[in-house]
Amino acid sequence: MNQEKSKKLVLPALRGIMGDWVYYSCLFDLRELSTRVDYAREIHTNTSLSDMIQRRLETQRSALISEYLCTQNERFFNSLVVATYDGQPNWHAVSSVQSTANNNEIQDLSESTIASVGFLTLNGDEKLFALDGQHRLAGIKKAVTEHDNHGFGDDEVSVILVAHRDTEAGLERTRRLFTTLNKNAKPVSKADTIALDEDDVMAICVRRLIEETELFSGDRIAFVPTNTMPKGNTSSLTTIGNLYDEQTTL
Repeated sequence: MNQEKSKKLVLPALRGIMGDWVYYSCLFDLRELSTRVDYAREIHTNTSLSDMIQRRLETQRSALISEYLCTQNERFFNSLVVATYDGQPNWHAVSSVQSTANNNEIQDLSESTIASVGFLTLNGDEKLFALDGQHRLAGIKKAVTEHDNHGFGDDEVSVILVAHRDTEAGLERTRRLFTTLNKNAKPVSKADTIALDEDDVMAICVRRLIEETELFSGDRIAFVPTNTMPKGNTSSLTTIGNLYDEQTTL
């Protein structure tokens, strides 16, 4: 076993319940995550299906995520969902909470609230694999392996741990969670990209055109979610989506 994987790990965590899932929201540093967490090949008994998952992950997207980690000081990820089985993960709830501030805001916390805060220990024998966030994991692994001298390995990311059972029923349950998490994820829409993206040069140009130039001010641009001009619109020159596409073409 990898020596890094075999060492004991203590994680600050929150314990929660949703539906019939008990989960633990923990903090992993990227180096630890890269070493301990694998891809979702564990949810298939057929190795060809597992290999297909890994080939799909080792694409240009993982390289882009790796580059993002290496070059962006404002880097940030949302939580990865990771399944765990084997080993001896143990939950240690705190018994009391005391504030260092001179107030009484948390003196009347319920027992259930206090019990949801604690530490999760892993002895190193656990098998961990990502259910949601596999491309991020691939990018993290690539970045840590090839560019760890950039200093991001100590960055912490939120990881939600759920229990997996290595049985036929457990495999089915975990596969269902995997598809639910990934099937319902939607890419960022063009409208949201135009309105919010600070790394898309064309989106920035469009925002500056409509905010800083008279030609594209007021009602001259139709702010609609598609490129199609609404039938009743007789005052706009074009839609914001078309303006974005034209900038990209130019």
